[in-house]
Amino acid sequence: MKRRLLFLRQMLARILHTIRGEESAVDLEHLTRLARRFSVEQQQVPKDLNELVAHKYLAAVPPAPARRRFVVDRKTVEVRLESDATPQSLP
Repeated sequence: MKRRLLFLRQMLARILHTIRGEESAVDLEHLTRLARRFSVEQQQVPKDLNELVAHKYLAAVPPAPARRRFVVDRKTVEVRLESDATPQSLP
């Protein structure tokens, strides 16, 4: 019963985050689990999500929200979103 309530609470939190635009529709926890599984099985931390695609852990790299990109933290093996601070060239 407690597990079911915890699951429902987590699902509700995800729905609210998505509605409020606080979190990408992509499940960062799922991407982190895949990165950690890759890390254990391949004995190396993936450089990015493209490496997960190349080794068939992921079908395709999901689209990141506008002006953000996915980053794999090499210390914690956690996938997170970062601001895409690509400098734009001036005319």
